[in-house]
Amino acid sequence: MSYVFLDTMPWSYAISTLVLQFHRVIMYLLTGKSELERIIANRTLPFSSRVHQIENSVNFTLSNPLDAEIQQAKCDQKKSLVHDKVYVVIHKLDLYQKLVKQVESIRLTKVTATDEKHLELFEKIWSRLVTQADDDHEELQMISKRWTKIGFQGSNPLTDFRGMGLLGLQCIEYLSRDRETCLTYINIRPPNDYSFAIGVINIVSWIVHLLEPDPFKNIHFHPLLTHFSIYPCNLDEFFRLFLLVMQEWHRFWTGQNANIMQFEQLSKIFRAQLLAECQQFRPIRRGFSAKISK
Repeated sequence: MSYVFLDTMPWSYAISTLVLQFHRVIMYLLTGKSELERIIANRTLPFSSRVHQIENSVNFTLSNPLDAEIQQAKCDQKKSLVHDKVYVVIHKLDLYQKLVKQVESIRLTKVTATDEKHLELFEKIWSRLVTQADDDHEELQMISKRWTKIGFQGSNPLTDFRGMGLLGLQCIEYLSRDRETCLTYINIRPPNDYSFAIGVINIVSWIVHLLEPDPFKNIHFHPLLTHFSIYPCNLDEFFRLFLLVMQEWHRFWTGQNANIMQFEQLSKIFRAQLLAECQQFRPIRRGFSAKISK
């Protein structure tokens, strides 16, 4: 994951930061309330917008721990309803940091043919998706051309997990639990098919990239923070979100009557819509792909 440091920030950002700090001081002198207190006191704000504003107020990043803010919020929690609500949001930000670190740790775990847990995942994928016929009982082969039938680039699937590591493997296995639906993704008739396994790994990377801010667009905006502030901020919800995005991608792809050569072009369009959904400061909703104009 990439992070932005002060020496790489543009002068415009540094100036805007100083102006913002000055504005906070003036507002405190005028109202007698801190910025956090003013955000919480604004009853017209939906919870997701409140999280986003507090994210900016505490200068939330993925690299800086929130230990001090959490301890302060705990101390203040009993003082008033305002401080209690501040604690709820700060706690959500802390959970989000931990989730991102957990996802990144799994992503950086190399997939191997010697790890028993990795082999168990491959065994499940093989039995559910590779051996599709009822009378096909061939045992798992880590080197086999049959892997290409479900969208791996070659006979050795290990080479396709370099970017997303164990996270990519776990997501394919997660999809394979609903075997019938998964086979509809795999068995699209040529020339409208796409490489299922490689497609899944790409989709996982799209979601991972939305967990952190884009340093070239908006330094403080964490696209998926709103989703995980409303829904449980844990790995199970990450997989459920992945499943939703996968379903939306498949619906979008099949509606385009496209071929594999258009994958990159269409993926950019789809990712733009996914980011636009995040910018609405609400959870990702089923059916968002239908908003993409044909």
